[in-house]
Amino acid sequence: MFLSSKRYSDQFRGLVENNQQLAIAVAFWGEGAQRLIADAWSGRSLRIICNLGSGGTNPQVIRDLLELAKKRPGIQVLTLDNLHAKVAIGETTAIVGSANLSVNGLGFEGAECVGWHEAGVLVEDISQLAMMREWFDGLWARGAEITDDRLDKAQLQWEKNRANRPLSAERLLEARHNDLRNRNIHIAIYRLEASVQAKAEAAQAEKDARRSDLPAVRNTKLEFFEDWPDDSEEPLPTDAPIIAVRYGPTKRLTAVGAWVRIPQLDRTFMTPGKRNPVPLTMLGQLKYVAGMTLSKEDGRGLATRLKPWIDELYEGAEPGTARCVSLDDFIEWEAGRIA
Repeated sequence: MFLSSKRYSDQFRGLVENNQQLAIAVAFWGEGAQRLIADAWSGRSLRIICNLGSGGTNPQVIRDLLELAKKRPGIQVLTLDNLHAKVAIGETTAIVGSANLSVNGLGFEGAECVGWHEAGVLVEDISQLAMMREWFDGLWARGAEITDDRLDKAQLQWEKNRANRPLSAERLLEARHNDLRNRNIHIAIYRLEASVQAKAEAAQAEKDARRSDLPAVRNTKLEFFEDWPDDSEEPLPTDAPIIAVRYGPTKRLTAVGAWVRIPQLDRTFMTPGKRNPVPLTMLGQLKYVAGMTLSKEDGRGLATRLKPWIDELYEGAEPGTARCVSLDDFIEWEAGRIA
């Protein structure tokens, strides 16, 4: 029986709900898949093979499934890092199709998949089911145990894939929440004006930049942060976009712009009243943030959206406190507000 998108989803859930013994070989697992298993399956034996190694599976989903396996006897999970199949085999029926569980190889998850057309086939023939079980048993024999080390490596690969997934917006301000999540974008919020000495050191750093052999350093507009050490609780990331925002004494947001660190221009200086050198962190202006533009006008629009979140973030904070926070934190806050 041919299954189009809606029927595919319903039949898959029914397969999970109604089979005591179930075998699932689905390559990529995304947010929500663990809840399907936890809510819908209550049988005796559930064997799952995923592909954890190629970056299409959210490792947190697999961690949740492994935790569920500790509480629910009968659940086993292995990885096979060349798996690309999407097959679920029950006692009297099976489904072969195009859909991963809430995620595909491009790194889309959950709501990001809404509108994608999936298709599958419901298999009921006894001889076909026997061949499918034999095929699955062969995969299971080659599957590997999922260790903490595998999960850590998978997390790095998954984050890389997520950060580089295709965009549906050219302007950051127009991007949907799901487009912005997991892009490794940070928001640096600062409150104090730079000291005279820091400005002098930054001016020297700019002179050094103009003599650089690297065009990307020599030709970029520069900015800096004073006294934001790399060993602080919320350090400025390296090789990741930083949206800088000044949260002034009147709680007004200004100077919203996109930057990236240029570590070779960083320096330290001594200042009266401090025993240790003060770090000066140099940044270069970005034209694009994860492939999206952030113009001055869009920066003002983003500031309007950020302000109530930053007001909450700084409630009760010490004057002058600087923060470097993942953009994901703001996205979750804003999405919760809209819901």
